[in-house]
Amino acid sequence: MFLPGWRERAWRRLAEPLDLLVIGGGITGAGIFHEAALRGLRVALVERGDFAGGTSSRSSKLIHGGLRYLRRMQLAITRTACRERDLLALANPHLVWPMRFLYPSYQDDATPGWQVDLGLSMYDHLTPARHRHERVEPAAVIALAPSLARIGLEFGLLYDDAVADDARLVLAVVEAGMLAGGAALSYAPVEELAGGPDGRVAAAVVRDLESGETRRAGAHVVVNATGVWCDQVRALAGEARARLRPSRGSHLLFPRHRVPLELAITALSPDDGRPVFAVPHPEGTLIGTTDLFHTGPLDDPRPAAEESAYLLRFAQRLLPAAHLTAADVSGAFAGVRPVLSSRAATPSEASREEAVWEERGMLSTAGGKLTTFRATAEKVVDAALRLLPEARRDAAGPSRSAAVALAWRADSATLAGALASRGVDATVAGAMARRLGALALPAAAAASPETLHPLADGLDVCAAELRFHLEYGAVVHLEDLLLRRVRLGMWQPRACLELAPGLRAPLRRVPGWTVRRWAAELERLERAVANWLPPEAA
Repeated sequence: MFLPGWRERAWRRLAEPLDLLVIGGGITGAGIFHEAALRGLRVALVERGDFAGGTSSRSSKLIHGGLRYLRRMQLAITRTACRERDLLALANPHLVWPMRFLYPSYQDDATPGWQVDLGLSMYDHLTPARHRHERVEPAAVIALAPSLARIGLEFGLLYDDAVADDARLVLAVVEAGMLAGGAALSYAPVEELAGGPDGRVAAAVVRDLESGETRRAGAHVVVNATGVWCDQVRALAGEARARLRPSRGSHLLFPRHRVPLELAITALSPDDGRPVFAVPHPEGTLIGTTDLFHTGPLDDPRPAAEESAYLLRFAQRLLPAAHLTAADVSGAFAGVRPVLSSRAATPSEASREEAVWEERGMLSTAGGKLTTFRATAEKVVDAALRLLPEARRDAAGPSRSAAVALAWRADSATLAGALASRGVDATVAGAMARRLGALALPAAAAASPETLHPLADGLDVCAAELRFHLEYGAVVHLEDLLLRRVRLGMWQPRACLELAPGLRAPLRRVPGWTVRRWAAELERLERAVANWLPPEAA
């Protein structure tokens, strides 16, 4: 929970001596922040926009080993990712959910099914946790996914991975870092990096976009964890040589009733033989992803027309019985990955392993995956400790993040049942349990009964949950609430834009926004949600 006054408290902390100042509030920065706080370091995090406002809310939502990396024998990153997947799912079942995946093998596949079977055998043995994939006959495959293409189907392979709401995971990690003693501030861009007498980066000039104030935040070590913006922050320190060659991954979203899957599917694209996913979520089905070098603006990327067509062809070929058309697409989005520059001819050939390096006393990190954020954070904080004064280094404890669960853990099914038994609409109860964890109980208990019903038909959002996020969810703008706290702007962007103007009446007392501020927030929301609309609508 971000208790009232959290921004003011974080702003004051920036004036105090810090061991680490982390720039970047995506999953990598959040992980470093949490890791440092757990070790007893004096740490603060600043983020130029909303927490998870960049790539970390635009991922494929997979917490997975990365089966495709085995094709290129990238064993180290796959082993690390499998281990981290299991740690996250075990410690945080309210944030990371196991998912069964089906790989249907077809006679004309670019990669023979027996090779995938062999790769999954390796996948099974990359972590101490017991995972065993299964080979099933065509009849069993169709029973599991009746809409699947049947012509040429040889067999199916079942294996385990996991999924998460990426934005919620980031917020949970930031919150955990605050509970461990750190201070975090969103909408606080770094405008300058300041050097000490030895020329090493020793401080950052930070602006609070809400108040307009600026502050010089000094730290023994400044950490650049800004993802695809890494080179821009390095430039503030005088580093001109680019270290990144970003890639873009795009996704299409479909309503559950149009792609009603009970398990996820990994299959090969008919265009180029790349593996593509179809992953069911309670709100809809996600299909992705593409993998292209990205040369456009880093802010608010959009899927290119050819990417949307590529993914739609995949869906139509994979699920012919669904008779999918472009009109069925409910949303689309793209994320830009901070891939390290290399000689790879395509992004798919580039390594996803992270790198950590020091320049002029500032640590930077890039690469890596959503799944491996904790392992990356451990590596970055270890490197930061070597740069700290001896007294501060000796005061730090060992890494404990692998054994620490994130806050508000609860079994979602049990929690949803408890909420429903108290009169909460069943659809709303399930959604509140997923998005709030154990906090769903006090959120519902403090609400009046009429605010615990869906705001509109076909939605799983109620006024009580929105009010709770506004009070305790680090919401600064309306887009934070509707795009990244309840994800309505992602899964149903049209419905989000239709619903938003009517929210002032039930919500107006919580943020205390004037009529003029509400109008500005609606305009800002419309610009933000435009980047999540289906291709034709956008």
